[in-house]
Amino acid sequence: MIRNLILDWSGTLADDLGAVVEATNHVLAHFGRSALTREEFRAVFRLPYTEFYQEMLPHAPLAELQQVYLERFPEDHPVPMIEHAEDFLRHAAESGRRMFVLSSAPLEHVSEQARTNGVLGCFEHLHCGVIDKCSHIHELLGKHGLDASETAFVGDMRHDIHAGKAAGVTTIATATGYESVPVLLTAGPDVLVRNLSFLTRMFRLPS
Repeated sequence: MIRNLILDWSGTLADDLGAVVEATNHVLAHFGRSALTREEFRAVFRLPYTEFYQEMLPHAPLAELQQVYLERFPEDHPVPMIEHAEDFLRHAAESGRRMFVLSSAPLEHVSEQARTNGVLGCFEHLHCGVIDKCSHIHELLGKHGLDASETAFVGDMRHDIHAGKAAGVTTIATATGYESVPVLLTAGPDVLVRNLSFLTRMFRLPS
């Protein structure tokens, strides 16, 4: 039985893709590069995001990249929840599952977005600003005493699936965010759902 849920934030719970594309194009323009369309961004963006920027802007200092990005995507930028995310979180909380966020987004952004959308109290801890989730997930499991056999990682990108596999947890991909279904399937998730309503139904089944 899945008793613990590790959840990605962007594209899994929060609908911030448009804002991220806009902020990324602000960074590219700052360094003299052409803007990306939404679909072009989805085709080339990947995690860890340092690898994406190393390819796009190989000589740009990471600290400057982060500073310019935050100029366009500040802490208080409004970001709605993805459809069905709030119902999913409420059901998971009511069923007694422990929930944690593992995200590359800054802690200030995730905590403010979660607070504004009324879901901050669903999470036991926010692990944010994480560049390499494949490495950090082991620390998360150990810190909170989570049994890998009772834990699932839900995310919308291959990096999330790779991280879950590295930790030996159940991997669940959701087709609501940054990467398309064909791309997600190359990572071999244990489960693929169209959106979180399917996962809510799954968790309501008898164990």
